[in-house]
Amino acid sequence: MEAKKQAHFRKKLLELRAQIMNRSQGRRIEALQLNHEDLVDENDHAAAMVQQSITLNVQERDRFLLREIDNALSKFEEGSFGICEDTEEPIDEGRLDAQPWTRYCVEAAEAREKRSQRFAKHG
Repeated sequence: MEAKKQAHFRKKLLELRAQIMNRSQGRRIEALQLNHEDLVDENDHAAAMVQQSITLNVQERDRFLLREIDNALSKFEEGSFGICEDTEEPIDEGRLDAQPWTRYCVEAAEAREKRSQRFAKHG
C-alpha cells in the first residue's frame, strides 16, 4: 500500500480513537452527575437502571473498538497494516475505508462467521 493511503488510514484511525475517547469521557461525566437519591419514583429508578445497562454495553463496545484501533495502529510500525491476518493477502481498500481497524479480508471474515455459526448451532 502506498504511503499516501497509509497516512489516510492512520489519520482516520486516530480520529476515530479520539472520538471514542471523547464520547467515553462525556458518558463518565454524565454517570457521575446522576444521583440515585433524586430518583424517588420507582419508574425513574427503573429507567435509570436501564440507561445504566445501555451505557455499560456501549462502553464495552467502545473498549473493544479501542483495542482493535490500537492493534491496527501498531500494524503501521510492523509494516503489516492492510494485510489479512488469516490469508496474508491485502485487504480491499473499500473494506478498510469502512472499517480501518479490520483484521481480515472479506473472504476470511465470512469464513470465520460461518465457523462461529456452525459452532453456535452444535455447541
